[in-house]
Amino acid sequence: MAGQPHHRDPRFIKLGKTVRQAAQRNPQAICWRCGQTLTRHPPHRNGKPQQWQAGHTIDGVLGPAWLDVERRPPAGSAFIAAEASRCNITAGNDARHLNADTGYNWP
Repeated sequence: MAGQPHHRDPRFIKLGKTVRQAAQRNPQAICWRCGQTLTRHPPHRNGKPQQWQAGHTIDGVLGPAWLDVERRPPAGSAFIAAEASRCNITAGNDARHLNADTGYNWP
């Protein structure tokens, strides 16, 4: 989730920038979570367009950058991969609510 300490880690910042740039340069790039190109995602509720973000394929785990942006990374492997902003935000909100409901404190 945004704002977590590992998102301020210089390694994550560098990997995230690399992944976002790779996705932005390739119109065939797909979101690792849903498999859709950015243009297939509707705008956010506030009307802002989708953007590429760097998402964890395993929540909170810092893996290497997944730069094959036209393919999804292997399931169960930790990568930082291109993710549509809506998918990334939704996943973060879902994780936050799940953790709040269970009393589990996410790192």
